[in-house]
Amino acid sequence: MKKAKIGLIGIGWIGSEHGRNILKNSKADLYCIADSNEAGVQAFLKNENHSCKVYKDYKELLKSDIDAVVIASPNAMHAKMTIDAAKYNKHVYCEKPMAITLKDCKRIREEVDKAGIKYLIGYHRRLNPLYRYVKNILTEGKLGKPFIVESEYNHYVPGNLAIWSWLGKKDIAGSLFHGGSGHNVDLIRDMCGEIKEVSCFKDIFLPRKEQVETEDTAVAMYRFENGVIGKVQCCVGPILPFNFGFRLFGTKGTVQNNKIWYEDIPRFDQAGHENDYVKLPDSWVPDNVQGGLSETWKEHMDHFIDVVTGSVPSMNDVHSAYNTSAAVFAALKSAETGKVVQVGGL
Repeated sequence: MKKAKIGLIGIGWIGSEHGRNILKNSKADLYCIADSNEAGVQAFLKNENHSCKVYKDYKELLKSDIDAVVIASPNAMHAKMTIDAAKYNKHVYCEKPMAITLKDCKRIREEVDKAGIKYLIGYHRRLNPLYRYVKNILTEGKLGKPFIVESEYNHYVPGNLAIWSWLGKKDIAGSLFHGGSGHNVDLIRDMCGEIKEVSCFKDIFLPRKEQVETEDTAVAMYRFENGVIGKVQCCVGPILPFNFGFRLFGTKGTVQNNKIWYEDIPRFDQAGHENDYVKLPDSWVPDNVQGGLSETWKEHMDHFIDVVTGSVPSMNDVHSAYNTSAAVFAALKSAETGKVVQVGGL
């Protein structure tokens, strides 16, 4: 079988992870890399004992004989690079967020549709074994009808790190809520469907070397089109380990991270029986450790390669990616205006 020729734009922390995962896939060839940091590229290639074409200009990579491109560049560059890739008819895996403005998200959706290329956004947590299990039992009706879904992103990033020179800049990284809790919004959409409206509060609370320009803390309340109520919390810098919490309340059962209470487990509601639940493996709970069972970057890249080779449709295509971004930008608009915002009205 012909291998899919993949070009990689960006060889930083997450780009290197994507590069390693492409190399592990027998159906793909890491055909070329584009990055202005030549020393970083050569260090990666030496470490992985791999050789390929290297470009400083990503457009030269797009002109090459590749089938698809993985975009792992700074957030502000996602829109232009994706649109350029569409013009060159290259399939796209784009790291999250989709873009840093809703206008650019719309342009991406239009150009990808026009080109007819395949697209996958980098929200890999849909493949986490915990959330796949919950999605399955929800689909099977074992939890009954869902009515509340909650997910949170709490990530301690010390305030004295040099990363804040770009991570906190609106014109480079965009919103921290989008960059971090886009994962959470995407996850609750995957569980409960499309979102209708949102009310949100956000602010800046935590000290750091260079202060952020958007927010480091946000809480958004969502109403889904089917009536489900959702909540997403984002906090970048809290004094606790990485925490990606999840809760789902259904009429027949409740999920809290890797614990599931069912109505047919006797006396679950009585004192002394609080632990009468089904417990899923602790290793399934997200921990943000590369290569861990709960962090499914490899599985996500494998899925993209299957999409490129025509084996499966994209699980999170450009329209789904846009809907997640629209729900995020609606939350940001709500926080800025103090009003409930209709997601479809943006």
